[in-house]
Amino acid sequence: MKQDIEIQSGSSDVKESVNFRSKRAIRELQRYGLVGLTFMSFFPFLFHYQEYAFFALLAAGLSLCWIDRSMPLVRTPIDVPLLGFIGWVLCTVPFAIDPAYSFSEWRKFVAHVLIFYWGTFVLRHYDKDRTLIRQVVWAVILGSLALSGYALEDFISRGGTWRDRLVRAGAPTSDYNWLTTYLVLVLPILIAWVFIRQSVRMRMLGLVTLLAVLLAQVAAYTRAGWVAHIVQAISLGIATGRKRLIIGFFVGAIAMGAAVVTFSKIGYQQETMDPWTLQARVKTWKLGLNDLIEHPLVGVGYGNYTFFKMHTAEIEAEKHKTAEEKVLPGLHSTFAIILVGSGVPALFFIVWTMARTIRELMGGVRALDLREAGILLLPPAIALSVIGFMVRNAFDYMFAGTLASLFWILVAAGLSIKARAQGVSKEVSDI
Repeated sequence: MKQDIEIQSGSSDVKESVNFRSKRAIRELQRYGLVGLTFMSFFPFLFHYQEYAFFALLAAGLSLCWIDRSMPLVRTPIDVPLLGFIGWVLCTVPFAIDPAYSFSEWRKFVAHVLIFYWGTFVLRHYDKDRTLIRQVVWAVILGSLALSGYALEDFISRGGTWRDRLVRAGAPTSDYNWLTTYLVLVLPILIAWVFIRQSVRMRMLGLVTLLAVLLAQVAAYTRAGWVAHIVQAISLGIATGRKRLIIGFFVGAIAMGAAVVTFSKIGYQQETMDPWTLQARVKTWKLGLNDLIEHPLVGVGYGNYTFFKMHTAEIEAEKHKTAEEKVLPGLHSTFAIILVGSGVPALFFIVWTMARTIRELMGGVRALDLREAGILLLPPAIALSVIGFMVRNAFDYMFAGTLASLFWILVAAGLSIKARAQGVSKEVSDI
Protein backbone atom coordinates (compact mmCIF):
# COMPACT_ATOMS: atom_id res chain seq x y z
CA MET A 1 0.00 0.00 0.00
CA LYS A 2 2.80 2.41 0.96
CA GLN A 3 4.66 1.52 -2.22
CA ASP A 4 1.56 2.30 -4.31
CA ILE A 5 1.27 5.73 -2.67
CA GLU A 6 4.93 6.45 -3.38
CA ILE A 7 4.49 5.44 -7.03
CA GLN A 8 1.42 7.67 -7.40
CA SER A 9 3.26 10.55 -5.71
CA GLY A 10 6.24 10.11 -8.02
CA SER A 11 3.97 9.97 -11.06
CA SER A 12 2.26 13.18 -9.93
CA ASP A 13 5.61 14.92 -9.49
CA VAL A 14 6.71 13.89 -12.98
CA LYS A 15 3.43 15.12 -14.44
CA GLU A 16 3.75 18.47 -12.67
CA SER A 17 7.34 18.78 -13.86
CA VAL A 18 6.31 18.09 -17.47
CA ASN A 19 3.49 20.61 -17.23
CA PHE A 20 5.86 23.21 -15.79
CA ARG A 21 8.40 22.69 -18.58
CA SER A 22 5.65 22.79 -21.21
CA LYS A 23 4.28 26.07 -19.90
CA ARG A 24 7.76 27.58 -19.72
CA ALA A 25 8.44 26.47 -23.30
CA ILE A 26 5.23 28.14 -24.50
CA ARG A 27 6.12 31.35 -22.67
CA GLU A 28 9.58 31.39 -24.23
CA LEU A 29 8.00 30.68 -27.61
CA GLN A 30 5.75 33.71 -27.13
CA ARG A 31 8.70 35.91 -26.23
CA TYR A 32 10.96 34.86 -29.09
CA GLY A 33 7.97 34.80 -31.42
CA LEU A 34 7.36 38.50 -30.80
CA VAL A 35 10.99 39.31 -31.58
CA GLY A 36 10.86 37.16 -34.71
CA LEU A 37 7.64 38.77 -35.96
CA THR A 38 9.19 42.21 -35.43
CA PHE A 39 12.19 41.33 -37.59
CA MET A 40 10.03 39.67 -40.26
CA SER A 41 7.95 42.85 -40.50
CA PHE A 42 10.79 44.51 -42.43
CA PHE A 43 10.40 42.14 -45.37
CA PRO A 44 7.05 42.41 -47.22
CA PHE A 45 7.56 39.11 -49.06
CA LEU A 46 7.43 37.32 -45.69
CA PHE A 47 3.95 38.65 -44.89
CA HIS A 48 2.05 35.38 -45.29
CA TYR A 49 4.67 33.43 -43.29
CA GLN A 50 4.46 36.12 -40.62
CA GLU A 51 0.68 35.78 -40.61
CA TYR A 52 0.80 31.99 -40.19
CA ALA A 53 3.40 32.30 -37.43
CA PHE A 54 1.32 34.89 -35.59
CA PHE A 55 -1.86 32.82 -35.54
CA ALA A 56 0.14 29.79 -34.35
CA LEU A 57 1.61 31.90 -31.54
CA LEU A 58 -1.82 33.32 -30.71
CA ALA A 59 -3.32 29.83 -30.49
CA ALA A 60 -0.47 28.67 -28.23
CA GLY A 61 -0.90 31.74 -26.00
CA LEU A 62 -4.64 31.26 -25.69
CA SER A 63 -4.12 27.58 -24.85
CA LEU A 64 -1.73 28.54 -22.06
CA CYS A 65 -4.24 31.05 -20.69
CA TRP A 66 -6.93 28.36 -20.76
CA ILE A 67 -4.69 25.93 -18.88
CA ASP A 68 -3.75 28.57 -16.30
CA ARG A 69 -7.37 29.79 -16.14
CA SER A 70 -6.18 33.36 -16.72
CA MET A 71 -7.76 36.09 -18.81
CA PRO A 72 -5.87 36.82 -22.05
CA LEU A 73 -7.40 40.29 -22.36
CA VAL A 74 -5.43 43.39 -21.40
CA ARG A 75 -6.72 46.92 -21.01
CA THR A 76 -5.06 49.72 -22.96
CA PRO A 77 -5.76 53.48 -23.16
CA ILE A 78 -6.91 53.18 -26.79
CA ASP A 79 -9.50 50.40 -26.35
CA VAL A 80 -12.60 52.58 -26.70
CA PRO A 81 -11.74 54.44 -29.95
CA LEU A 82 -10.04 51.42 -31.52
CA LEU A 83 -12.91 49.02 -30.82
CA GLY A 84 -15.32 51.77 -31.82
CA PHE A 85 -13.62 51.98 -35.22
CA ILE A 86 -13.74 48.21 -35.69
CA GLY A 87 -17.40 48.05 -34.68
CA TRP A 88 -18.48 50.95 -36.88
CA VAL A 89 -16.71 49.64 -39.99
CA LEU A 90 -18.36 46.25 -39.46
CA CYS A 91 -21.76 47.96 -39.28
CA THR A 92 -21.12 49.68 -42.63
CA VAL A 93 -20.19 46.47 -44.48
CA PRO A 94 -23.80 45.60 -45.47
CA PHE A 95 -24.11 49.00 -47.20
CA ALA A 96 -20.92 48.57 -49.28
CA ILE A 97 -21.02 48.21 -53.05
CA ASP A 98 -19.13 44.93 -52.55
CA PRO A 99 -19.87 43.63 -49.02
CA ALA A 100 -17.71 40.51 -49.44
CA TYR A 101 -14.64 42.55 -50.33
CA SER A 102 -15.23 45.12 -47.56
CA PHE A 103 -15.68 42.36 -45.00
CA SER A 104 -12.42 40.77 -46.17
CA GLU A 105 -10.59 44.08 -45.71
CA TRP A 106 -12.18 44.52 -42.29
CA ARG A 107 -10.89 41.08 -41.25
CA LYS A 108 -7.37 42.07 -42.28
CA PHE A 109 -7.52 45.12 -40.03
CA VAL A 110 -8.84 43.03 -37.15
CA ALA A 111 -5.93 40.60 -37.62
CA HIS A 112 -3.46 43.45 -37.21
CA VAL A 113 -5.28 44.71 -34.12
CA LEU A 114 -4.96 41.19 -32.68
CA ILE A 115 -1.19 41.52 -33.14
CA PHE A 116 -1.36 44.68 -31.02
CA TYR A 117 -3.30 43.02 -28.20
CA TRP A 118 -1.25 39.83 -28.31
CA GLY A 119 1.99 41.82 -28.27
CA THR A 120 0.72 43.90 -25.36
CA PHE A 121 -0.22 40.74 -23.43
CA VAL A 122 3.19 39.14 -24.00
CA LEU A 123 5.06 42.29 -22.99
CA ARG A 124 2.94 42.85 -19.87
CA HIS A 125 3.02 39.25 -18.59
CA TYR A 126 6.30 37.76 -19.82
CA ASP A 127 8.67 40.73 -19.61
CA LYS A 128 9.15 41.53 -15.96
CA ASP A 129 12.74 42.77 -16.40
CA ARG A 130 12.25 44.59 -19.76
CA THR A 131 14.59 42.19 -21.52
CA LEU A 132 11.97 41.45 -24.15
CA ILE A 133 11.47 45.16 -24.90
CA ARG A 134 15.20 45.49 -25.52
CA GLN A 135 15.14 42.44 -27.80
CA VAL A 136 12.27 43.95 -29.79
CA VAL A 137 14.30 47.15 -30.21
CA TRP A 138 17.26 45.04 -31.32
CA ALA A 139 15.04 43.46 -33.96
CA VAL A 140 14.07 46.96 -35.15
CA ILE A 141 17.72 48.03 -35.35
CA LEU A 142 18.86 44.94 -37.25
CA GLY A 143 15.79 44.99 -39.49
CA SER A 144 16.39 48.66 -40.32
CA LEU A 145 20.03 47.97 -41.15
CA ALA A 146 19.16 44.98 -43.37
CA LEU A 147 16.36 46.87 -45.12
CA SER A 148 18.45 49.99 -45.76
CA GLY A 149 21.43 47.94 -46.92
CA TYR A 150 19.27 46.04 -49.39
CA ALA A 151 17.64 49.25 -50.66
CA LEU A 152 20.98 50.98 -51.25
CA GLU A 153 22.53 47.95 -52.95
CA ASP A 154 19.45 47.58 -55.17
CA PHE A 155 19.50 51.31 -55.97
CA ILE A 156 23.14 51.19 -57.06
CA SER A 157 22.86 47.91 -58.99
CA ARG A 158 19.91 49.25 -61.03
CA GLY A 159 21.85 52.37 -62.02
CA GLY A 160 20.34 54.86 -59.62
CA THR A 161 21.85 58.33 -59.61
CA TRP A 162 21.59 61.50 -57.56
CA ARG A 163 20.60 63.50 -60.67
CA ASP A 164 16.97 62.41 -60.89
CA ARG A 165 14.55 59.80 -59.58
CA LEU A 166 14.18 57.67 -62.69
CA VAL A 167 15.50 54.83 -60.50
CA ARG A 168 14.36 54.78 -56.88
CA ALA A 169 15.34 52.61 -53.93
CA GLY A 170 12.65 50.22 -52.72
CA ALA A 171 11.88 47.56 -50.15
CA PRO A 172 12.37 43.84 -51.03
CA THR A 173 9.69 42.72 -53.52
CA SER A 174 8.01 46.09 -52.97
CA ASP A 175 8.56 49.72 -53.96
CA TYR A 176 9.80 53.08 -52.74
CA ASN A 177 6.49 53.88 -51.02
CA TRP A 178 6.91 50.92 -48.68
CA LEU A 179 10.59 51.68 -48.10
CA THR A 180 10.08 55.30 -47.17
CA THR A 181 7.25 54.40 -44.77
CA TYR A 182 9.46 51.86 -42.99
CA LEU A 183 12.14 54.52 -42.60
CA VAL A 184 9.64 57.06 -41.24
CA LEU A 185 8.64 54.50 -38.60
CA VAL A 186 12.15 53.60 -37.45
CA LEU A 187 14.09 56.89 -37.61
CA PRO A 188 12.92 58.26 -34.20
CA ILE A 189 13.64 54.89 -32.58
CA LEU A 190 17.17 54.84 -34.00
CA ILE A 191 17.83 58.31 -32.63
CA ALA A 192 16.51 57.23 -29.22
CA TRP A 193 18.76 54.14 -29.36
CA VAL A 194 21.85 56.36 -29.77
CA PHE A 195 20.88 58.28 -26.63
CA ILE A 196 19.97 55.19 -24.62
CA ARG A 197 23.04 53.05 -25.25
CA GLN A 198 26.06 53.60 -23.02
CA SER A 199 28.47 51.37 -24.94
CA VAL A 200 30.52 53.10 -27.63
CA ARG A 201 30.15 50.06 -29.90
CA MET A 202 26.38 50.05 -29.59
CA ARG A 203 26.22 53.78 -30.30
CA MET A 204 28.39 53.26 -33.37
CA LEU A 205 26.00 50.54 -34.54
CA GLY A 206 23.11 52.96 -34.05
CA LEU A 207 24.89 55.73 -35.95
CA VAL A 208 25.80 53.42 -38.84
CA THR A 209 22.18 52.23 -39.06
CA LEU A 210 20.93 55.81 -38.84
CA LEU A 211 23.25 56.86 -41.67
CA ALA A 212 22.10 53.93 -43.83
CA VAL A 213 18.46 54.83 -43.16
CA LEU A 214 19.00 58.46 -44.14
CA LEU A 215 20.82 57.50 -47.35
CA ALA A 216 18.07 55.02 -48.24
CA GLN A 217 15.46 57.70 -47.58
CA VAL A 218 17.25 60.03 -49.97
CA ALA A 219 17.54 57.27 -52.60
CA ALA A 220 13.78 56.59 -52.32
CA TYR A 221 13.10 60.12 -53.62
CA THR A 222 9.70 60.26 -51.93
CA ARG A 223 8.56 63.75 -50.95
CA ALA A 224 5.90 62.51 -48.52
CA GLY A 225 8.62 60.74 -46.53
CA TRP A 226 10.52 63.99 -45.97
CA VAL A 227 7.30 65.83 -45.13
CA ALA A 228 6.70 63.15 -42.47
CA HIS A 229 10.21 63.67 -41.04
CA ILE A 230 9.71 67.44 -40.91
CA VAL A 231 6.40 67.00 -39.06
CA GLN A 232 8.11 64.57 -36.66
CA ALA A 233 10.83 67.12 -35.95
CA ILE A 234 8.37 69.97 -35.39
CA SER A 235 6.24 67.70 -33.16
CA LEU A 236 9.30 66.97 -31.05
CA GLY A 237 9.91 70.67 -30.61
CA ILE A 238 6.28 71.29 -29.62
CA ALA A 239 6.22 68.33 -27.21
CA THR A 240 9.41 69.43 -25.46
CA GLY A 241 8.43 73.11 -25.46
CA ARG A 242 11.59 74.21 -27.24
CA LYS A 243 10.81 77.15 -29.51
CA ARG A 244 14.35 77.36 -30.83
CA LEU A 245 14.14 73.76 -31.94
CA ILE A 246 10.90 74.43 -33.82
CA ILE A 247 12.34 77.53 -35.49
CA GLY A 248 15.48 75.60 -36.41
CA PHE A 249 13.46 72.82 -38.05
CA PHE A 250 11.36 75.35 -39.97
CA VAL A 251 14.43 77.18 -41.21
CA GLY A 252 16.13 73.90 -42.14
CA ALA A 253 13.05 72.68 -44.03
CA ILE A 254 12.77 75.95 -45.95
CA ALA A 255 16.48 75.90 -46.78
CA MET A 256 16.29 72.30 -47.95
CA GLY A 257 13.26 73.05 -50.11
CA ALA A 258 14.93 76.11 -51.61
CA ALA A 259 18.04 74.06 -52.38
CA VAL A 260 16.04 71.37 -54.19
CA VAL A 261 14.17 74.02 -56.21
CA THR A 262 17.46 75.68 -57.14
CA PHE A 263 19.03 72.42 -58.24
CA SER A 264 15.92 71.54 -60.28
CA LYS A 265 16.48 74.73 -62.29
CA ILE A 266 19.88 73.48 -63.46
CA GLY A 267 18.73 69.97 -64.36
CA TYR A 268 18.78 68.05 -61.07
CA GLN A 269 15.72 66.31 -59.57
CA GLN A 270 13.27 67.81 -62.06
CA GLU A 271 10.99 64.78 -61.78
CA THR A 272 11.00 65.16 -57.99
CA MET A 273 9.78 68.75 -58.29
CA ASP A 274 7.05 67.94 -60.82
CA PRO A 275 3.72 68.49 -58.97
CA TRP A 276 1.63 66.19 -61.19
CA THR A 277 1.16 63.52 -58.52
CA LEU A 278 -0.31 66.06 -56.09
CA GLN A 279 -2.56 67.49 -58.82
CA ALA A 280 -3.79 64.02 -59.74
CA ARG A 281 -4.44 63.23 -56.08
CA VAL A 282 -6.48 66.41 -55.61
CA LYS A 283 -8.61 65.58 -58.65
CA THR A 284 -9.16 62.03 -57.38
CA TRP A 285 -9.99 63.25 -53.86
CA LYS A 286 -12.64 65.59 -55.30
CA LEU A 287 -14.28 62.61 -56.98
CA GLY A 288 -14.18 60.73 -53.69
CA LEU A 289 -15.69 63.73 -51.91
CA ASN A 290 -18.71 63.51 -54.19
CA ASP A 291 -19.16 59.87 -53.13
CA LEU A 292 -18.92 60.90 -49.49
CA ILE A 293 -21.59 63.60 -49.88
CA GLU A 294 -23.99 60.95 -51.12
CA HIS A 295 -23.15 58.51 -48.29
CA PRO A 296 -21.78 60.55 -45.34
CA LEU A 297 -22.53 58.04 -42.56
CA VAL A 298 -21.81 54.57 -43.94
CA GLY A 299 -19.68 55.37 -46.98
CA VAL A 300 -19.45 53.27 -50.12
CA GLY A 301 -17.43 50.34 -48.80
CA TYR A 302 -14.32 49.79 -46.70
CA GLY A 303 -11.16 48.89 -48.62
CA ASN A 304 -8.48 50.29 -50.91
CA TYR A 305 -10.01 49.01 -54.18
CA THR A 306 -13.60 50.09 -53.58
CA PHE A 307 -12.97 53.46 -55.25
CA PHE A 308 -11.58 51.74 -58.37
CA LYS A 309 -14.61 49.46 -58.54
CA MET A 310 -16.95 52.43 -58.38
CA HIS A 311 -15.14 54.58 -60.95
CA THR A 312 -13.70 52.06 -63.39
CA ALA A 313 -15.40 53.80 -66.31
CA GLU A 314 -13.99 57.26 -65.47
CA ILE A 315 -10.52 55.87 -64.86
CA GLU A 316 -10.48 53.95 -68.13
CA ALA A 317 -11.86 56.93 -70.06
CA GLU A 318 -9.09 59.23 -68.84
CA LYS A 319 -6.12 56.85 -68.95
CA HIS A 320 -4.92 58.38 -72.24
CA LYS A 321 -4.88 61.92 -70.85
CA THR A 322 -1.82 63.68 -69.48
CA ALA A 323 -0.65 62.74 -66.01
CA GLU A 324 -2.13 65.87 -64.42
CA GLU A 325 -5.57 65.19 -65.92
CA LYS A 326 -5.87 61.53 -65.00
CA VAL A 327 -8.04 60.07 -62.27
CA LEU A 328 -5.85 57.79 -60.16
CA PRO A 329 -7.01 54.16 -59.69
CA GLY A 330 -7.21 54.72 -55.94
CA LEU A 331 -7.65 57.49 -53.38
CA HIS A 332 -3.96 57.31 -52.35
CA SER A 333 -4.73 58.27 -48.76
CA THR A 334 -5.61 55.98 -45.89
CA PHE A 335 -7.75 58.69 -44.29
CA ALA A 336 -9.62 59.35 -47.55
CA ILE A 337 -10.20 55.61 -47.99
CA ILE A 338 -11.65 55.35 -44.47
CA LEU A 339 -13.74 58.50 -44.83
CA VAL A 340 -15.20 57.67 -48.25
CA GLY A 341 -15.39 53.95 -47.50
CA SER A 342 -17.01 53.95 -44.06
CA GLY A 343 -18.23 57.48 -43.46
CA VAL A 344 -17.47 60.35 -41.09
CA PRO A 345 -17.82 58.29 -37.85
CA ALA A 346 -15.08 55.88 -39.02
CA LEU A 347 -12.66 58.75 -39.64
CA PHE A 348 -13.53 60.20 -36.24
CA PHE A 349 -12.74 56.91 -34.48
CA ILE A 350 -9.42 56.32 -36.26
CA VAL A 351 -8.23 59.90 -35.66
CA TRP A 352 -9.28 59.58 -32.01
CA THR A 353 -7.31 56.32 -31.76
CA MET A 354 -4.14 57.85 -33.15
CA ALA A 355 -4.47 61.08 -31.14
CA ARG A 356 -4.99 59.09 -27.93
CA THR A 357 -2.00 56.89 -28.75
CA ILE A 358 0.25 59.89 -29.31
CA ARG A 359 -0.94 61.61 -26.14
CA GLU A 360 -0.32 58.52 -24.01
CA LEU A 361 3.14 57.92 -25.44
CA MET A 362 4.16 61.59 -25.20
CA GLY A 363 3.01 61.98 -21.60
CA GLY A 364 5.80 63.33 -19.37
CA VAL A 365 8.29 63.92 -22.19
CA ARG A 366 9.14 67.42 -20.93
CA ALA A 367 10.30 66.01 -17.60
CA LEU A 368 12.69 63.51 -19.18
CA ASP A 369 16.44 63.91 -18.86
CA LEU A 370 17.93 62.48 -22.06
CA ARG A 371 21.06 61.40 -20.20
CA GLU A 372 19.13 59.40 -17.61
CA ALA A 373 15.83 58.55 -19.29
CA GLY A 374 17.00 55.15 -20.53
CA ILE A 375 14.21 52.99 -21.91
CA LEU A 376 11.63 55.67 -20.98
CA LEU A 377 12.89 57.56 -24.03
CA LEU A 378 11.31 54.94 -26.29
CA PRO A 379 7.59 55.86 -25.82
CA PRO A 380 8.10 59.48 -27.04
CA ALA A 381 10.18 58.14 -29.93
CA ILE A 382 7.39 55.72 -30.85
CA ALA A 383 4.90 58.61 -30.60
CA LEU A 384 6.96 60.41 -33.26
CA SER A 385 6.88 57.22 -35.32
CA VAL A 386 3.07 57.22 -35.08
CA ILE A 387 2.94 60.89 -36.13
CA GLY A 388 5.18 60.24 -39.14
CA PHE A 389 3.21 57.14 -40.06
CA MET A 390 -0.03 59.13 -40.06
CA VAL A 391 1.47 61.87 -42.24
CA ARG A 392 2.77 59.24 -44.65
CA ASN A 393 -0.67 57.61 -44.79
CA ALA A 394 -2.25 60.94 -45.67
CA PHE A 395 -0.64 60.64 -49.12
CA ASP A 396 -0.74 56.88 -49.72
CA TYR A 397 -2.38 53.72 -48.43
CA MET A 398 0.38 52.27 -46.25
CA PHE A 399 -1.68 50.87 -43.36
CA ALA A 400 -1.43 47.29 -44.60
CA GLY A 401 0.68 44.14 -44.63
CA THR A 402 3.96 43.99 -42.73
CA LEU A 403 3.97 47.77 -42.27
CA ALA A 404 0.77 47.57 -40.22
CA SER A 405 2.24 44.66 -38.23
CA LEU A 406 5.37 46.65 -37.37
CA PHE A 407 3.27 49.70 -36.48
CA TRP A 408 1.08 47.80 -33.98
CA ILE A 409 4.07 46.01 -32.43
CA LEU A 410 5.77 49.37 -31.83
CA VAL A 411 2.59 50.84 -30.31
CA ALA A 412 2.26 47.79 -28.05
CA ALA A 413 5.87 48.21 -26.93
CA GLY A 414 5.48 51.93 -26.23
CA LEU A 415 2.23 51.59 -24.27
CA SER A 416 3.65 48.65 -22.29
CA ILE A 417 6.67 50.70 -21.21
CA LYS A 418 4.37 53.54 -20.15
CA ALA A 419 2.08 51.18 -18.24
CA ARG A 420 5.05 49.64 -16.41
CA ALA A 421 6.46 53.08 -15.55
CA GLN A 422 3.10 54.33 -14.27
CA GLY A 423 2.69 51.17 -12.20
CA VAL A 424 6.09 51.67 -10.57
CA SER A 425 5.31 55.33 -9.86
CA LYS A 426 2.04 54.35 -8.20
CA GLU A 427 3.81 51.74 -6.03
CA VAL A 428 6.38 54.34 -4.91
CA SER A 429 3.68 56.91 -4.09
CA ASP A 430 1.74 54.27 -2.11
CA ILE A 431 4.84 53.50 -0.04
